[in-house]
Amino acid sequence: MKRFFPFFLIILLLGFLLFFPQQSLLYAKNGLMLWFYTLLPSLLPFMILSNLLLRTNLMGKFSAPFKAFWHTVFGLSCQGAYALLLGVFCGYPMGAKITGDLYRTRQISRQEALYLLTFSNHPGPSFLSAYLCTGLFQRPELTFPVYGIIYASSFFTCLIFRFRFWQERRSRLSAASLSIAEEKTPDSLSFGESLDASIMNSFESIARLGGYIILFSILQGIFSLLLRPFPTVCRLFAGLLEITTGLSFLLQNAESSPWLLPAALAFTSFGGLCVAAQTKSMLSGTSLPLKPYLEGKAVSSVITLCLSFLFFIVIKII
Repeated sequence: MKRFFPFFLIILLLGFLLFFPQQSLLYAKNGLMLWFYTLLPSLLPFMILSNLLLRTNLMGKFSAPFKAFWHTVFGLSCQGAYALLLGVFCGYPMGAKITGDLYRTRQISRQEALYLLTFSNHPGPSFLSAYLCTGLFQRPELTFPVYGIIYASSFFTCLIFRFRFWQERRSRLSAASLSIAEEKTPDSLSFGESLDASIMNSFESIARLGGYIILFSILQGIFSLLLRPFPTVCRLFAGLLEITTGLSFLLQNAESSPWLLPAALAFTSFGGLCVAAQTKSMLSGTSLPLKPYLEGKAVSSVITLCLSFLFFIVIKII
């Protein structure tokens, strides 16, 4: 079955490209434009600078004064806190990329990396405010309540998985989290060499993201044609596949329903299978599995749905 599914997927994509060239061109163009106008300018600078901070070992110095806070509230080392912060402010899939980079350079333990994967990948603030609240729902007043629900869900997810990973980490935290950075410090390169290496690494990562977005945009086009007789199923599947175009498709020709916003936030919190594939790509070269990420996203999306139902349907805060 594991071999049959990739083969079936490849044949499906090739068949769509050959027999529906106009539609495949349109969906591929949509994915390319999303990558070029959104991800490339928003993520690439952060990728370059974060790589540079890791290679020059400046990141630990910046977060060291808040060591007690990160350890007490999130159960993280100073290095792990950096992955969390970049994941929050930069959006998918920066949290996973930084986690993978930290684990490759042995600045965090495997246990902390697995723990981080459950909650360090988030939708970025600009995506939530500009695209979701203002663009799709045309309600800018939703921005701060949506921030609160999405990031509170992530924090509750962190607390849930902290109990799972805490027992094994606790015995190592005092020694391992301090000594891992000493075990293998970043290579002693000059600033110019570090900058060149950071740029090349970041361009490779952003190119991978572009490839995944284009392929998943075409896949979304395929399933939108196959599931056209079943519009509700089609909308749900689109949201699970890729969040940006999926959310737009979810609201397209949809009847006004109080469940639209909770459903959209749940899909946003999950991130979609496209983001999961991007996350797996960011972890390449490590032994870190994708399973903790998927478990964390599933828990986070359920919590988001419950909180959204409570605040927008029961309490009706807005």
